[in-house]
Amino acid sequence: MKWRGYTFGAIFSAIMLMAGSLFSPALWAKGEAYLLFHMGLGAGGQFFVGGTLQNKGDQPVAGGYLAILPLNAKCEPGTLTVHAFEPLASGAKQEFRIPIDTPLSSYRLMGFAAYDDMGFPLPAIDETAKIIQEREPSERKACQLARKP
Repeated sequence: MKWRGYTFGAIFSAIMLMAGSLFSPALWAKGEAYLLFHMGLGAGGQFFVGGTLQNKGDQPVAGGYLAILPLNAKCEPGTLTVHAFEPLASGAKQEFRIPIDTPLSSYRLMGFAAYDDMGFPLPAIDETAKIIQEREPSERKACQLARKP
C-alpha cells in the first residue's frame, strides 16, 4: 500500500525506530545497590557493624544509607545510627564499617536505600533479609527470656 510515495513498510519502520528510541535500554539502565553481608562486632570496648555493598546495576549508584539500631543484652533499643555510603560504580564492591557508640549485644538493620545522580531512588536489595526474617521467631523468644527477672 502506498501513501504519498511511501510504502506502508517504510512508515511502519520509521514509527518503530522512533518508538525504539523513546524506550531505549539507556532509559531503563540504572544502578542497583545490594547489601551482600553485614554483621556486628566488638573488641576492646569499640563496637561496629560492618559489611559489603555492591552495585549490580549497569549505571553508577550516587549514594545511599544504612540505618542501624543497636540493641543491648535485654534487646532494648539504643540510638539509631545512620551511615551514608559513597558512590558505587557499576559492578563495584564497597566494604563499610559503622561505629556504634554503645556496647552492642545485637542490632537491627532498620533501613537501606540508594539513589541515582538526580536523587531518584534506586533498587536497594538486602540479600540477608530472608535469613534474618527466618530467624525472627527465635530471636523474639531469646529477647523475651533476656527480659525476664
